[in-house]
Amino acid sequence: MSELKASQVNLALSANARYVCLDALRGFALLGILMMNAIAFAYPEIVYSNPFAAGPLSNADKLHWFLSELLFAEKFYALFAMLFGAGILLMAERAGDEQQARRLHYRRMFWLLMIGMLHGYLVWWGDILVTYAIAGMIIYPCRYWRVRNLWILAVALQFAISLLYLLMYWGGSGMSPDELTETYLTFFPPASELTAEINANRGTWWEQASYRVASTVEYQTSYLIPLLVRMSGIMLMGMALFKTSVLLAARSSRFYIIHLSLSLPTGWVLSATGAWLIVSTEFALPDSFSINRLWNLWGALFTAWGYTCVFMLFARQLEYRGESIGAAITSRLAPVGQMALTNYLMQSILCSLVFYGWGFGLYASLSRWQVTAVVVIIWVAQITWSRWWLARFYYGPAEWAWRSATQRRRQAWRR
Repeated sequence: MSELKASQVNLALSANARYVCLDALRGFALLGILMMNAIAFAYPEIVYSNPFAAGPLSNADKLHWFLSELLFAEKFYALFAMLFGAGILLMAERAGDEQQARRLHYRRMFWLLMIGMLHGYLVWWGDILVTYAIAGMIIYPCRYWRVRNLWILAVALQFAISLLYLLMYWGGSGMSPDELTETYLTFFPPASELTAEINANRGTWWEQASYRVASTVEYQTSYLIPLLVRMSGIMLMGMALFKTSVLLAARSSRFYIIHLSLSLPTGWVLSATGAWLIVSTEFALPDSFSINRLWNLWGALFTAWGYTCVFMLFARQLEYRGESIGAAITSRLAPVGQMALTNYLMQSILCSLVFYGWGFGLYASLSRWQVTAVVVIIWVAQITWSRWWLARFYYGPAEWAWRSATQRRRQAWRR
């Protein structure tokens, strides 16, 4: 980690406060991820990509979709991936010995991959842990790179994804009538297909299996490379920000305020432009799955950085002004972040309980705003439960199992 300038040393936080801030930011990211994931639990799979796939939206649901695109879509995955990259450096730093750090890292990623596979095939097709584990294995050697080189590769990978969207647009513009029809049916499937998927997900766990397994296989094959490129680049950004102590609230408040005032409006304008183009044309093809997505691709990065700056300011408020709004927020979100793996898996289990047939069976029954109410209830439950649990135990249940498997010995459990 590069040293801070003398003028910044007096402003730097204690090590404990820095890591509490990182945990709180991770908790914030995890809760935000649920807002989008809940849509994938609540409706047929295609609705996540195309909000008009199941028919016209009411004005209220259009507003909900627009606000979700503006504030949540891809922002929290970007934020979490950035923190994942920073976490790779942090874990290696704590390990001390280089060879030991390397062994532990790849063991850690292997078990995360296994957890992700179980999650994807047994619970929910939209698992992201597999992507994180593979990306974590790929980028680990980059931890030695200079900050400038990390940024160059990170930005280059985002441009590579942008090029992919442009190629999709150019390819879509040159489609024959038969190809256009096939593409249309992909994004606007017939009612019979949607009904079959709804009935399956309102059925038993086993009745869901054919849809869940098929979707998981597609997600982990057709979409894996683009996801790896995207997430690896953002993880590299996290490494660069950690190396320069930006993620440790070690810069001046002025630094974070300036970056916040520039990044958040930029991100929102970009994302709002793309969302308006999609919703105003009711998902016109091929623009809505290609160039209109580019706006949010970049908008999400600026917005995620803006959210990060907000939390860094909260951390500084925690250090220098005693009990405050910032202290209240970070103290409640930090336990959620410390138990990120447990809470991520719990979100899937709770959403499955609410929406799928083996639970309450509310699949494709609620409006988007009602789904948001479910999300808020889960947020409150996880914030409350995480604080209660960590007051009694060292780790969340999933973290304890993951850590024990990585260390190859049973970890201490109770405080």
